[in-house]
Amino acid sequence: MRHLKLFIGVLSLLSGLAVAAQSTSSLPTNTSTREPLIVKYVGNNLGLWESYYLELIDTALKSTANEGLYRIDFVEESLSATRKREMLVAGNRINIDRITGFGSKNNSHQGLLRVKVPLMRGFHGFRIPLIRKELQARLNHVNSANELRQFSLGLGRGWEGYIYKKENFTVIEAQDMSSLLKMLAAGRFDFIPLAATEIEDNYSIHNKPLAALAAENRLLIYMPMPIFFYVSEKTPELANRMERGLLIMEKEGKMKSIFDKYFAERLKKLHLSQRVIIEIPNFEDDGSIGKMNTNFLKEY
Repeated sequence: MRHLKLFIGVLSLLSGLAVAAQSTSSLPTNTSTREPLIVKYVGNNLGLWESYYLELIDTALKSTANEGLYRIDFVEESLSATRKREMLVAGNRINIDRITGFGSKNNSHQGLLRVKVPLMRGFHGFRIPLIRKELQARLNHVNSANELRQFSLGLGRGWEGYIYKKENFTVIEAQDMSSLLKMLAAGRFDFIPLAATEIEDNYSIHNKPLAALAAENRLLIYMPMPIFFYVSEKTPELANRMERGLLIMEKEGKMKSIFDKYFAERLKKLHLSQRVIIEIPNFEDDGSIGKMNTNFLKEY
């Protein structure tokens, strides 16, 4: 487990890691006597994704610098989704996290405050199947959800498998991504629906690339599946400030520029606008992200 304290006000992202800070002297003088807002964030997978979310947090707080100083306490630690959510509700070691979905299942987001600005420009809802290469020939004939239902899929426990099950898909669940990859390679199921932003990650087991697996080359599954920041109810000032900051970033174009910095190049390789889109409903959709928008797929 690794701890990084990022103090105060502005964070520098070097080599994909959030590291240093700037002195308080350049910050507004009316904040000098206030206690800094403490942001407690735990990352499960250090690298591209965590650097992206850390930069969003930092830029949102920087955009509201007139509201006071802040300090980001970042911890790299492997936690289950359930345990992480329990800690987020408690608000002691974690007070902000990014969570996938709308959260209506069993009041799974009870005790949390949603920061109502989606973080991935809708791309987390667009999924590309990770498959065994030998399956591509059969998938070349798939053009609808009914045809896709003939293929089984794998997902991690606590992910969105229950939504696919409600739509009559055969879902096999595993404890973690490493187990899913082994099971896919062994033929236990047919594909893993991965977000377009993550399908180009280097998937391996024990640092050995899985040569038998590849991204499917013509389908694009869409299910409404946003990612939001959620904040412990014990720190409502953080939720309010993050929302104001992200809205400022959207207005200034910073949300898109940061997204493009991390994901544009990998998205361009996928030819998203040329793929066959298969839409799958999400019964938890609360309307907060609107209808499917395919126009921005042409940007990449």
